[in-house]
Amino acid sequence: MHEHTISSQEIERRYEHVLTLFFAGRLPRLNHARHIAVANILRHLPHGRELMHLGLQITATRAGVPEKYSREITDNYWDRLDMTLPDLAEFADLFEVPSKTPYASANRDHQ
Repeated sequence: MHEHTISSQEIERRYEHVLTLFFAGRLPRLNHARHIAVANILRHLPHGRELMHLGLQITATRAGVPEKYSREITDNYWDRLDMTLPDLAEFADLFEVPSKTPYASANRDHQ
C-alpha cells in the first residue's frame, strides 16, 4: 500500500503508541527530528495542526517550561513539512521490551 492511499484511521492505528505518548506529554527523546516526525504523522490527520499545538503545549507544560511553546514557530515548521510518514523504526525505543531486572531473575532461580 502506498502512503498516499493510507487512510487517516490506518495512520492513527499505526502510530497510536507514539501519538498517545505525545498527547500525554511523555514522548521520550523529543528532539527536533522526532518533533518533525510527529508533525509529519499529524499532518495526515484531520485537525492535525491543532493537535500538534495541543501536544506541544502539554509537553512544554509538563516539562515545567510552558514558555518554550511557540505557536508562531510551530506554524512556521508546519507549513514546511514534506508530509513523509516516518518509519516506525524511528520510534523503536518506544517498543523495546524492558530487560529483566537482576532481582527478577534471582527471585525466579530460588522458586
